[in-house]
Amino acid sequence: MNKYIKTIDKINSGVKYLVAVLLIILAILVVLQVTTRFIINIPLSWTEELAKYLMIYIVFLGSGLAFRNNQHIAIDFLLEVSSPKTREKLEKLVLWISAIFCLALAYFGIHLTYLVIDQSTPTLQYSMAWAYAAMPIGSLLMFFNIIAAGIDPDKKSVEGDVQ
Repeated sequence: MNKYIKTIDKINSGVKYLVAVLLIILAILVVLQVTTRFIINIPLSWTEELAKYLMIYIVFLGSGLAFRNNQHIAIDFLLEVSSPKTREKLEKLVLWISAIFCLALAYFGIHLTYLVIDQSTPTLQYSMAWAYAAMPIGSLLMFFNIIAAGIDPDKKSVEGDVQ
């Protein structure tokens, strides 16, 4: 189990840096889009499309990191008023439901990705499968992080994160 946790934490460290780079690229693209559209008055159509797909990847990849660090938005009223035994059972139930949901999302995401493999993006003319692949990739990352959170619920994987 310790090897699994270390592997997931290494993957998460790489994903953390990837998300940071994607966010920087996204910011640059948005500034470029605003500048070319409103200041130069010659808009670059590809920046808007690329920014949209980068945002999708940032959300799905970041969600996996959020699961590992227990940073998802949650309504924890029941946990706050429950006894410690009940709280532990509820937390495990939530992890199981989340894991099943992520597996279902990955399964249907893979099928959806295959359905759009022959379609092209409007401006960039890349396969839409690249955009839709964020769903199964992110869902599997979430699933593996849910398992890691279930194995080691008290440890946070990425050092330096604000809690």
